[in-house]
Formats: sequence, structure tokens, C-alpha cells
Amino acid sequence: MNKVCIFGAGAVGGHMAAHLARAGVDVSVVARGDHLAAIRRDGLRFIGLDGEFTVRVAASDHPADLGPQDLVISTLKAHGLPPAASSMRALLGAGTPVVFAVNGIPWWYLATLNGGSPASRLDPEGTLAREVGLARALGCVIRSPNEVVAPGVVRSNSRTSSFLVGEPDGALSPRLEQAVALLRRGLPGAAPTRDIGREVWGKLLLNVPSSLLSSLTHSPSSALFADAATRELYARLARETCAVAARHGAAMAFDLDGQMAATGSNLHPPSMLQDLLAGRPLELDAQLFAVQDLARSAGVDTPMLDVMLALLAHRARA
Repeated sequence: MNKVCIFGAGAVGGHMAAHLARAGVDVSVVARGDHLAAIRRDGLRFIGLDGEFTVRVAASDHPADLGPQDLVISTLKAHGLPPAASSMRALLGAGTPVVFAVNGIPWWYLATLNGGSPASRLDPEGTLAREVGLARALGCVIRSPNEVVAPGVVRSNSRTSSFLVGEPDGALSPRLEQAVALLRRGLPGAAPTRDIGREVWGKLLLNVPSSLLSSLTHSPSSALFADAATRELYARLARETCAVAARHGAAMAFDLDGQMAATGSNLHPPSMLQDLLAGRPLELDAQLFAVQDLARSAGVDTPMLDVMLALLAHRARA
């Protein structure tokens, strides 16, 4: 593998594309609007805590311009996936896998839970299952704080990032090993996992409370943890998420002190708050409503999630 397309080169996708291109990987990106124009004109610029660099990559808003790839990495928001599925087909060769790097519950996870049926709020018409196919899907959980600070410019607020990639069935397949080997050329935090579902829930343990509370209060994690009242709300939301995860085979515990030590000084706004402030659609379905659906199907009570989600959904509609 050497030819890779990043489908949706925004904050995280731009981070990945820039580092892979700098490492000599044949990278192309699908982007749009002013961001695409800037990448074409000036290159893709990455600003990190230890310096910055610019790379030149093939870029288009028409995937057919880029041709079949060895690997496709989709970093689109969950709600953007079904509308893009048909155009993604132009990038797929006979055996091209697609890494879905999304926040929240991925469409392929629900399809696996449903015995192969894609019918869910994340792929309601079965478009992803039909146009891309569950057989091509690799899951990916990313921990990497980035934001697009100007068209064509991505900034990271951390020196470390992780990119965990796994097969939906937990196999350490040859294609998984090849995909991770390619990623490691430019992203040393890339690694395979035998339990990508557990990694999904592990990130939700952070995203559910931080997305809800940060979006409702316009505050980063540092401010949430500094206040006793919001700190308690955070803990309750995390414990509810743990209860849902456990009923779906991912038993885990929430350590408030450990979480405060890890992210208590974090001034980076969560992606959902970034979207809210920019007037973009929120990932409510994948990050929050899907968790609520899974709680209800398993008979798990989530009173705090229910109240907070009702408020944020109302705010998003306003």
C-alpha cells in the first residue's frame, strides 16, 4: 500500500494527510470550498507545538478525479457519510479497504449489532452498506486535538496523537496490518487493535460528557473540571455511558481523578463545540442519540443523558 486518499481533509483529516505526505506516502485529499482552494493554491499547512510545515497533495471535490486508491480514510462527520457514499465508489479498487475515522458510534458498529442489517439512524437508507459495503470497513478511533484555523491550515494542540485501527470482527487481518504499516510511516501513534468496539466506547466515555457539557456551557474541559457542579454532571454522564457500554460487551470503569489529570488543563474546544460555534450541523446522532438508542434497547436508564441531550438538541435546532 502506498496510495491513500483522505476523504474529508478537515481538522483530523488534514493532520493525517500532512504527516503522511511529508513521509513520502502518495496522498490525495477530498475537500471543498475555500479549504480546497487554499490547498490547491498554497499547499496544506500544518502547525504543531514544535513547528510547522507545508505539503503539496492532489486535491479535488470530485473523487473521480483522483482514481482508485490502495486505501481510503474517511474523516467525514457521521452525518456526512451517507450523502458522500456514492461518490466514494470512484476511489475503490477491487480490494480497497475504507477506514472510517468518526466520532461516536460508527455505522458499521450498528450494522454488526443488527446482524448485518444497516438500518439505523446512521445509515437509514442503507446507502453506506450498498455503495461501500460492510466488507470494506475498518474502524478507527482517533485521539488527536486539531482544528482548521484558516483555509488550508490545520493546527494541533498536542504533541501526541493515537490512531487505533481494527476489523469489526476483531481479526488481525493482512489488510489491517498493511493499513497500519502505511499509517505508521507518518503517524507513529497508529496501532492495530483486536477490539475496536471497546475503543469506540472508550472514546465515548470522554465524548459523551465533554460534548454535551462543553456545547451547552461553551467551556473547555479545564473549566468543566474546575467547577464542582459541572464536574459532578460530567461524572454522572460518564457513569451512564459506562453502564450502556457494559451491556454491549465493553465493561469499563470511569476514573474522575484520572480523567482530570489527563485532560483537566485542556483548553482545546471539543469538535462538537467547534461545530456549534461555527454554525455547522452537530454530530448528535452518532455521538449521543445512538448511545441513547443503545441504552434503551438494553434497558439501561440514562436520566442525565436524556435531559442534557434534549437541551442540546433544542439548542441545535434554534
